[in-house]
Amino acid sequence: MKRFIFIAIAAVALAGCSSAKNLPVAKDTVVTLNYTGTLKDGTVFDTSVGKTPLIFVAGEGKMIPGFEKEIMGMKPGQEKTFTIPAADAYGEPNKDLIVDVPRTQFPASMDIKEGMHVARQSAQGPIPGVITKVGADTVTVDFNSPLAGKDLTFKVNIVSVTKATPDEISGKVEPTPPPAATDKTPAQATK
Repeated sequence: MKRFIFIAIAAVALAGCSSAKNLPVAKDTVVTLNYTGTLKDGTVFDTSVGKTPLIFVAGEGKMIPGFEKEIMGMKPGQEKTFTIPAADAYGEPNKDLIVDVPRTQFPASMDIKEGMHVARQSAQGPIPGVITKVGADTVTVDFNSPLAGKDLTFKVNIVSVTKATPDEISGKVEPTPPPAATDKTPAQATK
């Protein structure tokens, strides 16, 4: 009888583990994934492969909308490649984010050149920009995302999906991966 009870408890525990392994990406789940993002010409603009996986709470609006839409319903171990049109990624460039800044706003000793990366402070922190034109009295800075106006292709691999805690959902704490999600695979360890 004791053996039967032990087997029944073990079966329930294993069933619970296997259902957690098959939890799909949904709102209020912590998603751990690896990704590679490429442009239309194949240029890689970002990747987590060989680095720390991306971890976030799904449905919180912290990812570009098209990205979350594409991964909803995926389960750990699944891979997918998809393209997000610019409108569902970083949108089209906004002319209001291209501003002329008086040269006097830059340090006198600064050698200002087109293509330089600069930042302006905001209530949310620094906003990166790129100098696109240097004039006698003004410097034109583009504060649009470098990915604005571009279709983005992603190859993703879902590492794990777990239910988010109330603190993770509220943003009081950052989501953390299961211990295995941060381990490097043998292929990553040799890079």
